[in-house]
Order: sequence, then C-alpha cells, then structure tokens
Amino acid sequence: MQEPTRPGRRSAPTPAVTTHVRDFTANPALLAAGGVLAPTSPSVRVWPWQALRKWLLVALIACAYLLPGTLGHDPWKQDETYTFGIVQHMVATGDPIVPVSAGQPFVEKPPVYAWVASTLVWLLADVLAAHDAARLASALFAGLALAFTARLARAATDASSWMDARVLGTVALCAGSLIVVKHAHEMITDVALLAGTAIGFCGLFECALPATRSRGSAWLLGIGIGMALLAKGVFIPLVFCITIASACVLLPACRNRAFVRQLGTAALVFLPFATIWPTLFYLRAPDLFHVWFWDNNIGRFLGFSVPVLGAENDDPFYVWHSLLTIGFPAGPLALVALAGGAWRDWRKPRVALPLAFAAVGLLALQVSATARPLYLLPFIVPLAMLGQQAIARLPMRVHAMWDYFSRALFGSIVLLAWLLWAVMTENTSHASLRWLDRWLPVDWTLPFEATPVAAALALTGGWLWLLPRLKQAGAWRGAMSWAAGAMVGWGLIGTLLLPWLDEAKSYRSVFDSLSAKLAPAWRADDCMASLHLGESEAPMLRYFTGILHRPVAQSSAHKCRWLIVQDSHAHARTPGEEWTEFWSGARHGDRNERLRVFRLETAPPR
Repeated sequence: MQEPTRPGRRSAPTPAVTTHVRDFTANPALLAAGGVLAPTSPSVRVWPWQALRKWLLVALIACAYLLPGTLGHDPWKQDETYTFGIVQHMVATGDPIVPVSAGQPFVEKPPVYAWVASTLVWLLADVLAAHDAARLASALFAGLALAFTARLARAATDASSWMDARVLGTVALCAGSLIVVKHAHEMITDVALLAGTAIGFCGLFECALPATRSRGSAWLLGIGIGMALLAKGVFIPLVFCITIASACVLLPACRNRAFVRQLGTAALVFLPFATIWPTLFYLRAPDLFHVWFWDNNIGRFLGFSVPVLGAENDDPFYVWHSLLTIGFPAGPLALVALAGGAWRDWRKPRVALPLAFAAVGLLALQVSATARPLYLLPFIVPLAMLGQQAIARLPMRVHAMWDYFSRALFGSIVLLAWLLWAVMTENTSHASLRWLDRWLPVDWTLPFEATPVAAALALTGGWLWLLPRLKQAGAWRGAMSWAAGAMVGWGLIGTLLLPWLDEAKSYRSVFDSLSAKLAPAWRADDCMASLHLGESEAPMLRYFTGILHRPVAQSSAHKCRWLIVQDSHAHARTPGEEWTEFWSGARHGDRNERLRVFRLETAPPR
C-alpha cells in the first residue's frame, strides 16, 4: 500500500499498488499472506483525517472490548477479592513493599499489579468507586498486551501497515481466545503477566531480526521480563532465559556480537526490576521473602508447598485440554500450523521463537506440582503468532464455515442475553429460569439501567453492522468473525446481565446486612476475631464494613467480644457456649458457604 504523503508535498505519479478487496475474495491466500484491507478504488493520497478516522475506530473497538465487564461490579471471589485487599491496604497505608490483604501478609505474588491499581484508585478517587478504578489496571495491561501483539505481528510478517490483515488477524486470535476474553477483564495480577510477556517477547523477536534490531528492542525485552517477574514471580523470566538460549543455538542471527550487546542492554534494563523491590522486601521482612521466593515459586513447582498453598496438579492432561478449549482459537491453530508444515521453518525466528517459548512453558506446566488453567494465559501471545501462520494453509471453505459457525454461536448468545434481560427485568415469577438457579438467583429482579442498556444496544448494532463486511476479510473472515462475536457476547454479559452476576458473586449485600444489624451494638473499642475466615471474604469484610478481623490464632483476638465464623450448612463450626449467635448471612443463592457472627456474653479479658 502506498505510504501517506505529507501535506504540502507532491506525490510521485506512480501506479497505485493497493490490493482491492474483491481480489481478496477471489484469492483469499493473498489476504492471508499480507494484503491490506482497503477500499476498492485506488488511493494516491491518504489525508490525515482518514488515518485519524481509522485510529478512532480502533480506539472505539478497544473500549468495546476492554470496558464491559471491567467496570460496574464489586470484587468477585476468588482472585479479585484478595487482590483488591492488597490494593486497599496500599492506598490506606502508602506501603508498596509488603503485600498485605485485610491485615494479613499476602505474598503469593509480587506487587506490580497492585502498584498500578492503587495509583489508579488514588487518581480516580473522585470519579470511580475504588474497585472499579483498581480494575482499570486490567484494561491498561490488556491493552498493552494487544498493542505489543500487533507490533510483534507486524515485525514477524514484515507488514507495511498496522491495518495489514495479518496484524489485525493476529490480534484477533489473541483477543478472541476464550482465556483472554474472560481473564483480561478481571482484577488479577495475571493480566500484568500477560502484558509483560507480550512486551518481552516482542522485544526478543525484534532483537533476533537484524532488520528490526534496535536499542529500543533490547529495552522492551528487559522491561517485559522485569514486568513478568514483578507480576507473578520467576517462572516466565526463566522461560525467557531458556528461549534465549534456544535462539542462540537455532538462529544464526543470534550468534553474533550485536545480539550479545542487545542481551547486555536488556540485562541492564532488567536489573532494577530484579533488585530494588526484592531487596527492600527482604530487608523489611526476611521470613516473608522466604515464603514468597521459596514456597510460592520453587515450592509450587516441586510440590513441597502445595499441601499448604493448594492448586494441586491432579489432572495429567490439563495443559492440553486447556490448550484446545479455553486456548481456542490461538492454541488449536498453532497446532494446525505446525502440523501443516510450519515446523519446517524451525530455523526462522517467526517459528523458532514462539515454538520454543510455548513448548518450554507448557512442558514446565505439565510437570509442575501446581496447576490452574489460568497459567496458560501468558502463552497465548506466542501461540497466536504461530496460529496466524495456519490461516494461509487452510482452505477457504474452512474459514467460511468458521465464520458462519461464529455467527450462529454468538448470535444465539446475543439473543439469549437479550431474552434473559427482558425476562429478569419483569417483576414477575421467573419459574421458566429455574434451570439457572444453581448459579444465579432467579428470584430477583434485574434493575433497568439506561447506560448499560445503551452500551448493549451499541455493541449489538455494531456487530450487526460488521457481519456483512466480514466477507471482505478473505481468509481472515473466520478469525475476525470469532473475535467480533466473542466481543459482543462478552459485552452483553458485561452490560445487560452484569447486575445479575454481581448479585450472585458480590459480598456487598451480605456485609451490608451485617453492618445494619451490628451498628447499634458495636462499641468504639470493639474488635472482631475470626475463625476460618477465607482470604476472599476477609478483604470484603473490611471493604464493606470497615472491620479488620483478627484470626483467633493471634493473641490480640482474645480481647474481642465479636467472632465471625465461615462454614457451611453441611460442616458447621460452632464456638464455645459462651458465644451467642448474633447474625447469619450468605450470598444470594449460595447454598454452600455461610458466614455467622457471634457475640461473647461475658466480658473478654483485657
């Protein structure tokens, strides 16, 4: 595509080289190989306002993808609640060194996500609720991940434009992967890990290509590995180290002084990430540093800390079925690309680097003593880079079938979401929805809120407007149709149905009920002990009631005349006879978990 000319300069009368959209549909492999989406009439001059219109559309799509489900709901169990507890502590105390949640040290993960989230809470205190402002950190990190995925795809394909189909398609593969759709909107540190991995991998790839090698590439490599370290620990940085060693063996371009200089620069950039916070943390609390580094990094992999920390790897195939299910479409397409012959280019960076990174990481997860499907998240970017190489290898009928399947699947989800919203907003019996009673409270009326409904209408209208234009994407029509459908499906859940989900997953109604009953009986010098109060519930107790619990194992807990107990109806935990039950509550529709508060009838020791 002819590059834009500057205003005031005359362009040379060279023939236009823009490939027409009708040529893509006639030869879809051309689009997969790097055609640029463009209008059918050749263009000699692209005015700035036209480029600005494209970027405004990109920004609008980014907001439509990132914001629904990110704003408008309380912290949800499991990961969001304790993450917000750490953020709340940082905002209240100004201490960025030791992660603390609800008064208790919580050092499973380093604090880079909490740093960004607490900064946003402070900056947006007059605009957004604290939990919404904190969750915007996920939108920021997810946006960074997608932006550097685009930069990576452009470098890998030698695309001349950000609007190249291979660039947009690779971003669509990443953003449309089910694991990214779900977790990119949650208040969890893994989103920062995704961003760090994307930045670092983009830097590594550029360093491995002499044509794109620059000092900025080395900086990206160092920053990305540093972000990954401060997001989740040493696992991803070690994967990077093994991948770099593999690149030095496999790629001739990585066996010269220039590449070594790039690695030296990256190491210097990485050094502050690896030394400043860990050193300050160790000097402040050596025992907690040991828990973080040894138990949560080494112990989770080898298994000696799993009985205490949980998340045991009891499924020998979880990595592979996660790759094929929640990793769709990036994961399966990466396998298709390799099976279709991409492995023959194993000495080229576009195959060697993502294959080495993903293989090392996934094999490590396979043998690790700790397992969660969430751990697959940082590998989606290199898998999408591999997966985009499968597009040109598949026949056009496969892409057309994928397109129509996506339309049918997500069209059904869109229709179901609007029907559920229409039924749940009626203040009548919802007996027809009893099949949902296991997960959501059906004896509840969904409030009508104009802003989410308007956003849902805009999402639905935009998706319907896009559908007839997807055929112009040629071989990328299936991938883009899937990504668009995933965006509108998630968007309607995150707008229309969000209050319903929040009613089931939030602790606000539980602790508001406790606050209302406790207010007349609470004294200025009172405190509340806790028995088996979970790491998800304790931060919400503090957030919604202002009460900081004291576990019964602490000596100061014996001075409290209030006790909160977490148990279930099937496994009740009752304190001694000196305690009288004062309150009991549970989330709407939760038939398992129960919270009870007891009052001590005799005066506690002083």
